Amino acid sequence: MAKIVQLGYRIHAVQLEDRQDEIHQRWTADGKYISKSAYNAQLLGAYCTFDSASIWKANMEGKHRIFTWLMVHGMSMEVWWNSNMQGRHKKLKQKMASLMIYTAWNLWKERNRRMFERLFALPTWVVSMIKEEIRIRHQACGGEDLLHVS
Repeated sequence: MAKIVQLGYRIHAVQLEDRQDEIHQRWTADGKYISKSAYNAQLLGAYCTFDSASIWKANMEGKHRIFTWLMVHGMSMEVWWNSNMQGRHKKLKQKMASLMIYTAWNLWKERNRRMFERLFALPTWVVSMIKEEIRIRHQACGGEDLLHVS
């Protein structure tokens, strides 16, 4: 009962002013709300162990990036992803991410062919399909040649 009385005193002591309310967001430098700040606040304290930024910066179609993010994030493939991204400079990281995404995408397609169509390709054929998709993308969109990464 004493706590209720204390709360009543505190509420009674609050002085309201006749002016427009102001909301300040502590997640941005200027205090203004933006969607990104809401996501940052939501994920505050979350622990992410893989370099997801390299997925989104890869020169790929959106479906490939989304597929890879879900695969790496949801299937505990973080060690594979991180070991290939670690210690590489920005441009090489972008190329490696693209190659890894094409590889994962085509392995997934091969898995689906085996599961749903009962068709089995040799590993060399899958590699040639990965190279062909990279070549077609390069021909259509330009950019750097991914097949010659060093």
